[in-house]
Amino acid sequence: MRLSLFIIVMSKVNLNDYVCAVPFTSLEIMDKQRHLCCSSWLLNPLPENSSVKDAWFSKEANDIRDSMLDGSFRHCSKTQCPVLNQLVTEGPIGKIDPIHRKDSLPIHLLKKIESYKNDILYPSIVQFSFDRSCNLKCPSCRVSIITAGSKKIKEVELTIQEIEDTFGKYIETIYITGSGDPFISVGFRNFMHNLDDSKWPKLKNIHLHTNATKWNKKWWKFIEPAHKYIKSCEISIDAATKDTYENKTRIGGNWEELMDNLKFISTLPKLKRIKTSFVVQQSNYTEMKDFYDMMISIFKSKAEVFFGRINNWGTFTDEVFFTHKVWDKAHPEHNLFVDEVNKVLPARQCWHNLQEFVKTSKSMI
Repeated sequence: MRLSLFIIVMSKVNLNDYVCAVPFTSLEIMDKQRHLCCSSWLLNPLPENSSVKDAWFSKEANDIRDSMLDGSFRHCSKTQCPVLNQLVTEGPIGKIDPIHRKDSLPIHLLKKIESYKNDILYPSIVQFSFDRSCNLKCPSCRVSIITAGSKKIKEVELTIQEIEDTFGKYIETIYITGSGDPFISVGFRNFMHNLDDSKWPKLKNIHLHTNATKWNKKWWKFIEPAHKYIKSCEISIDAATKDTYENKTRIGGNWEELMDNLKFISTLPKLKRIKTSFVVQQSNYTEMKDFYDMMISIFKSKAEVFFGRINNWGTFTDEVFFTHKVWDKAHPEHNLFVDEVNKVLPARQCWHNLQEFVKTSKSMI
């Protein structure tokens, strides 16, 4: 007789068998802080206000890299990082880039680790997160619309110049942006408009992280020199309905305009990966399944849907934040949230940091 059980698989993985590539390849530059990974996934920033070069070669950066090699992952959040969350929750499950088994490391990562050991490691990915300019006021991100003035625009241009002078000849991927919107930032927009290939000889990809409200034919034409490099993107939406989008998660947004832009983006032939992200919170968790279905219907095989827990970036008091974090077991809607998670997860073309709430069906004889 076969007995079907629904269980959550708890981790028995030995992290010493794994290494994450990110601290050996990536550098995120913010206004004051510098990071080797997403600031909500990696627990410790690099020295504040340090130069791009000093941040990359700092003892703090090397300690993070050492924590990958010794298997402790002591600086990483095992709940916020979706890849690490999947690994420690499900156990060994095959390839989950950028985390790799040490006994089967790809050649590029082996070379990076060897370069680190020989003190000649340079970043191949840089993230421009030093302009928070955005045309929306999203409650999970900021309390007001942020627009850079002439002084800030000049600072952005100088930081781009510093990155170019320091690491431009090593960079293969530029990520724009983790702090605002690349079509709203004058500095980032002009950088793509005036892109000089000779200053970035190894550049292969520009990854855009955007709300897509201005990713239309006009502004796409403006950044035409960057078109050949823009092969991937992330579009942050957090809603599947007009009401939630315009009144709860994307204050200042226009749903119909967004839908038109998404359809336009789906026609761009050079875009190979289109990630759409959904920050899960009390105001939208019932729309997870509808969001997933919508994104797959628009972007087809190019779609990659991400569901992530809401973070508090200083926009909420602790009491208000609690009302939003339905993933907290003490939240009055937590059980309803778990039900909604299991309507959509696991699913193809999808990743997330909600693994502990996914009920895995297993059969036993």
